[in-house]
Amino acid sequence: MRAIHKFLCLVLIFLALFLNAAEEAEEHDPLPQWSEEDAARVMRGECLISDALFRLQEEEAVPPPPPDVLELPAPGPESLNVVPPTEILDEDLAKYFGQKPKSYLVDPQKLMSRQEFRDRLSFLKYHASDSNLDFYVYVFDEQQTIPANIQMDSLFAQQFDGGRPAVIVFYYMGAPERSELYLTPELMRSVGEGERMRALQSSINQAVVKSQPVDQLDGFCVQMSIRIYWMEKAFISGVIAPVMVLEKDEINEQELAARAATTWFKEWQLPICLILGVIIVGIITGWIRRAREKFYFTEYEIAPRMSGSHAAGVGAVITYASAKIPPAMQREQVPDYLRRM
Repeated sequence: MRAIHKFLCLVLIFLALFLNAAEEAEEHDPLPQWSEEDAARVMRGECLISDALFRLQEEEAVPPPPPDVLELPAPGPESLNVVPPTEILDEDLAKYFGQKPKSYLVDPQKLMSRQEFRDRLSFLKYHASDSNLDFYVYVFDEQQTIPANIQMDSLFAQQFDGGRPAVIVFYYMGAPERSELYLTPELMRSVGEGERMRALQSSINQAVVKSQPVDQLDGFCVQMSIRIYWMEKAFISGVIAPVMVLEKDEINEQELAARAATTWFKEWQLPICLILGVIIVGIITGWIRRAREKFYFTEYEIAPRMSGSHAAGVGAVITYASAKIPPAMQREQVPDYLRRM
């Protein structure tokens, strides 16, 4: 019985292995079949290995062609009409100079935010309520230039004739040193060119010490309002300023020199202050040392003569009673009778 049992187990194991091998054979692809032509070529001794595989690898190794470079489109009419940063649009020029400004702060380009505009305008309105002189501020960009056809004489004649005296400032955001100040003719006769230039320069000096453009505008307007107060006093008193005849080139040279000096001092003020401080401390220290300085004369040991502490008639006695008189003039000669003794 045991032998039969073992035999049956071996048969079952053999069947299982056979079935597993059959399943694996079904899963794999069938082996290739020799064709009659390949068999005939093998019989003739020809090689059946093709280089198609190597050609396929070479084709895969070749890098793909670069993508097509897209050309930039030709500039359209919008890109050709870019306004340079130094120019002002015609519609903005019309808003600036087309009519008398309805507000004391003129900013048609909206270079300031709405809140910044309201804060500066409220200051100008407060100044107008407390002064007999109107104060207008035209705000431009830092690099913009006003066209040459804008003449202030014609502007005053067309828009400010018959009204209150006015002070007009062309202010450039971020570049307060480029600011321009204009006075109506009746106010200019009372103030004069010298005071006008001093008011402009003092306002610029108060603006350039600040870093933010809006803060610079605040400093400029505050200082200009102070100068306008004194202009109003002179105007009400009927003062007529002396006429200063200056050529246009001289005015430009003075303005450029003043601006260059201001810019140079602003850049080098810290080193200059340090150097001046060191020089002043050195002068004070040297003066104190000279005042406390002491001089000592060398003491020489002289052998006594004939065991005496001193000898008579050896010469004159020199004293140092005064530091201003030479020692030779302070000699006290020994009388002759003492020498003969």
